[in-house]
Amino acid sequence: MLKQLTHSGLPIYQNLDSLKLAVEAPHLLGGYGDKPLKRMVDLFQDSSAANFDEDVYDVYRDIQSDEDDELFKKHKFQYDITVIHQGLIGKERKKTSGHFHGWETSGKHSYPEVYEVLSGTALFVLQKSMNFDIKDPSQIVIDDLILVKAEMGQAVIVPPDYGHCSVNIGEGDMIFSNLAYQPCPVLYEAVQAHHGMAMYVGTDQEGLTFLKNKVYSKLPKAHLATPKENGDLGIKFGTPVYKAFINDPEAFNFLGHPDNYINQIMDLLEIGEEI
Repeated sequence: MLKQLTHSGLPIYQNLDSLKLAVEAPHLLGGYGDKPLKRMVDLFQDSSAANFDEDVYDVYRDIQSDEDDELFKKHKFQYDITVIHQGLIGKERKKTSGHFHGWETSGKHSYPEVYEVLSGTALFVLQKSMNFDIKDPSQIVIDDLILVKAEMGQAVIVPPDYGHCSVNIGEGDMIFSNLAYQPCPVLYEAVQAHHGMAMYVGTDQEGLTFLKNKVYSKLPKAHLATPKENGDLGIKFGTPVYKAFINDPEAFNFLGHPDNYINQIMDLLEIGEEI
């Protein structure tokens, strides 16, 4: 049985038996990778009782139509889809590994990224650091910590300078797309050195639980947030990000040149209660 990811705006389907995605022609898939627990075991709070062969998430890379190829190449953008499977590792919700992005050419800020929830409910853990690439990752300083809850059809711009990971906090698989600047370096070292992001997101009988990662020497207060729209930046809920880019590629100029967009991007997060 196939389920179409209608919020992608593309002919993409999930096989509900295998949980794998299929892309219908004329759209093409550039690559695929799975992430079993054994490849990220040290990133969870406690994975000692888990099956190390269990699949945590899958990534489908460089999805696009033949007719859109030149546009993606011109802007050096890439569109991917990630499936975070349902379930827990210990008491923690399944998640992606987490990483930082490299510096934009000016050296002032790191590159941002657009995430769009295609199915399920996401919690994006964002942690700001201006020294994430320090030679001794144990000396990293986290200046801000935000957890953004996003529902199906909503999109989030991951702000420059924020490391990030994605957590499946809903029922069933959580599927999200990303639109990113292809030359952007992806850096995992700081997160790996701290056995995960700054916040572990779990669940118990009363709902979600939040536990700060004590491997970090000092952490700021964490806040929940929800995303907001900004049509000038191509973010309009219910309009697929892929289609928004094809229709108005210049709206996504911030992905490769973030310096002049910092305030606009940060304004897209509605900061809520402290946790």
